[in-house]
Amino acid sequence: MSFWGDIYALREQNLIPPVWTRADLKRHLLGAYTLNTVMTVPSNSSMTRDGKQLGDYVKRGRPARAWRVSRAKFRLIADPDDDTATQESEQRRAQAYAHVARAKAAGSLYPLRGLDSKYIRPFDPVSPYDEVEPL
Repeated sequence: MSFWGDIYALREQNLIPPVWTRADLKRHLLGAYTLNTVMTVPSNSSMTRDGKQLGDYVKRGRPARAWRVSRAKFRLIADPDDDTATQESEQRRAQAYAHVARAKAAGSLYPLRGLDSKYIRPFDPVSPYDEVEPL
């Protein structure tokens, strides 16, 4: 299984909370992954809820896997506790924000250009985790 597959499985089994930290992961994943992996991959594969801060992997074009909801706290974008519609909405939001952020970083005057029409309004429904403490 992959790193993110293992995190998803931990969430399905409620072994880590919906909003988790690296310390939550270390208890379960240190035998299968190195400490460096557990400490760096969540930040590199995540983005803030407003799309203003992207992890290094997301900046390079990989899909975001988690929301960075506050300093060192994360939430899966497609959390197993969410219904299918919410999971799809969250994934659309993450893809749209990443696209816009990469376009702005490249200097585009029209960051929505090239974004599929189903992602133009990626912000509904709003997740209850939008109101988590700021970074």
